[in-house]
Amino acid sequence: MALNAFRVIGDLSHLLSKLILIWAIWNNRSAEGVSFITQALYLLVFLTRYIDLFWISFGWWNTTLKIFYICSSSCILFLMMGTFPRTREPQKALRFGAYCLCGSLILTMPVTAILNPVFNFWENIWVFSIVLESVCVLPQLLLLRRTTIPTVIDSYYLVALGSYRGFYIFNWIWRYYAEDHYDPVAVVFGIIQTALYIDFAWVYYSRQRIKLRGGALIDEEEVGRGWLLNRLLGGTRHIDRDEELGDINAEDGEYNHRNTNGQPQHWGPRGISVSADEGTLDLEADAQRPLADPDAFEVSHQDIDAEVAKPLQPQSQA
Repeated sequence: MALNAFRVIGDLSHLLSKLILIWAIWNNRSAEGVSFITQALYLLVFLTRYIDLFWISFGWWNTTLKIFYICSSSCILFLMMGTFPRTREPQKALRFGAYCLCGSLILTMPVTAILNPVFNFWENIWVFSIVLESVCVLPQLLLLRRTTIPTVIDSYYLVALGSYRGFYIFNWIWRYYAEDHYDPVAVVFGIIQTALYIDFAWVYYSRQRIKLRGGALIDEEEVGRGWLLNRLLGGTRHIDRDEELGDINAEDGEYNHRNTNGQPQHWGPRGISVSADEGTLDLEADAQRPLADPDAFEVSHQDIDAEVAKPLQPQSQA
């Protein structure tokens, strides 16, 4: 694939999105809100797409990016598995991941036969990676839609990820007119992936209006945002409250997320990060502050006792 400005900017945006996610996890010392299933699927995408890395030369640009994508995805999984606590994903997210993997395997050969002019083992592997990448974000979408906790995913990550898909669309248009090249597999599943990323961004930004207080939702209706995912889920906005509250300790209200040592972990040093919660902790502190200082009462009692203990003085004669 020839280099052009759109592709270079798209590749750099993709690279930047990985760096932002790693930095966010490390800086917050937490992987809350990041789907482990999605990140594992991304690693599988890169391993299958770049399986020819060590015996075919594609130039320094492609080779560098391939190595970076594999290493960065492995790093994210390592941080989530062995270093920082992460969100416990619901069973539905695991099923989504299995559906994405099995569906991609089933579609690989028909798509290769219909849309790809070359049909061999390596082309099937490449098509499988393209199909799988287009739906990798579904478990992440489901987790973001259901969670009631702040996440390490931020606007910078979404902007970088969205820019990657946007510039690649311009790259396809440029190659079609400048090089008379058209790859139907990449275009069709790239459009599907872009649509899911748009829904991902919409869920995230609408999610910013959720208010949390003591682990409880104040504005629960905002959780159901997300047009495309709602259609994939059958148009329902129902959320399983048992799964939703499964991460909350009923005794003290703390989250039950655990690290690799099995010890309970809090979300991380950043605390509540949802924009609508600015000032919430200050209000809670004011509500918990006593109306009067107990020491003031103690001093008053001491003064009374001292007055009572004083001997009566005879009144002076006029």
